Amino acid sequence: MKPNRNAPVRLLVGIVAVWAGLQAGTARLHADPKPQIFTVDVAVNHATFAIIPSTGLVLSPEPLGPNRGTTFVVDGTVFPGGTLATGVAMGDPNQPGIGKWTCKGVFTSDLGTEDVGFNTTQLFMFDGDSDAIWTEGFEAGLGKIGVVTHRTILGGTGRFQGVSGEAIQEALGTNVTGTPNIRLTFKVLKH
Repeated sequence: MKPNRNAPVRLLVGIVAVWAGLQAGTARLHADPKPQIFTVDVAVNHATFAIIPSTGLVLSPEPLGPNRGTTFVVDGTVFPGGTLATGVAMGDPNQPGIGKWTCKGVFTSDLGTEDVGFNTTQLFMFDGDSDAIWTEGFEAGLGKIGVVTHRTILGGTGRFQGVSGEAIQEALGTNVTGTPNIRLTFKVLKH
């Protein structure tokens, strides 16, 4: 029987093919991770609302505000998703929840306009800042029911370290303090 001179070449080609298949599978795994989905409700606490009004131009004073450029910060309580009902005067941010929420933002339009908007950064703390997740995005229609906005997940700490993704925010109405209730559905990707 003659020795097969092509055997080493075939072996090398087979090894390369297996390696390429593993690399392609790994690339697909990293390119299309399955998001982890969870939902929380937030009752915003009016008693914590602090605002620094935008003064506008000296030569052209702005109307009573808040106006575009006004900054604010407000806190709230995080509850399990589905806890807060849709409607007016539903829920109480002074009740114990599963976490704390802080929102800082800036008005992107004047309060007197038809489509009042905000750009905000929201912090969700489940075990202080050692187990927290941050989002950012536009908000509109707070206090109304059913208005939906999309937020980006900036990152987090603890179990949320290295995350990205999207949070879908829905306006549920208002709570007993007269401020908004919101529901957020997180679609979290872990890197």
